[in-house]
Amino acid sequence: MTTGWVVVTGASTGIGRACALRLAARGIPVLAGVRSDGDGQRLLEAAGEAKDCLVPLRLDVTDATSIAQAATEVAERLDGAPLLGLVNNAGIALGGLQEFMPHAVWQRQFDVNVFGVINTTRALLPLLLAAKGRVVNISSVGGIIASPFMGPYHASKFAVEAITAGLRMELRPFGVWAACVEPGAVKTEIWRKADTLIDELKRELSPEALQRYRAGLAAMEHFTADAAKRGVSPDAVAKRVEHALLAPRPRARYLVGTDAHLMVLFHWLLPTRWFEAIVAKLTARA
Repeated sequence: MTTGWVVVTGASTGIGRACALRLAARGIPVLAGVRSDGDGQRLLEAAGEAKDCLVPLRLDVTDATSIAQAATEVAERLDGAPLLGLVNNAGIALGGLQEFMPHAVWQRQFDVNVFGVINTTRALLPLLLAAKGRVVNISSVGGIIASPFMGPYHASKFAVEAITAGLRMELRPFGVWAACVEPGAVKTEIWRKADTLIDELKRELSPEALQRYRAGLAAMEHFTADAAKRGVSPDAVAKRVEHALLAPRPRARYLVGTDAHLMVLFHWLLPTRWFEAIVAKLTARA
């Protein structure tokens, strides 16, 4: 893989932004999925001298019409050049108490993190098949290991892991490779949004429910505050994405961050009861 384009979804901030800028800096043309023209302009400004390798692409992965229009624009921009890769990064993290969680929260989480990946990939697969390109899905260590109060998020990332593995086996005979990148904590806006989520939960819970889950919510607050400080940079994740897209022999999975590696190691070594007790203690002490 040496010439051609890459599509990155959710490129306005965080990991997607870092991926788009890193690839563009290498001289790889990037179609960067953004939700607004303003986001696209800010991305171009951040690219500096590499802005000629970066084209903002209006894309809402939850909207079928937006996906179809974006796929058409991608084909036009390529103008016969190969689509070397698709990075499905667009995502959100929703959580709360499953006892009180409405269906709408689960639906929103899956619309973005699961169906967004499925539908965007399907729309661009003809171009990827023609180029024998690659699909890189941004998952999480939370797609391997679950923690309390983040059920929808973990469920969506577990689904992404299965979708990626199945896609890889289906398309490998045709030269298309699919991989997951699985970060632990990353220094992005997700932690500020998590704080807002916790505040909303506290306001919405009844006094009885708040009393029942008070300790868990306090632990969740401490954990998010700590994760915002100790997380890896988005560019550390983008570096693994770059390898998944360009290496002659890409891996199927890329764990990113010391915390992710340690959690997976203990997950496989310890009985479930022991491991979950450790997770609970680590969360409470964060």
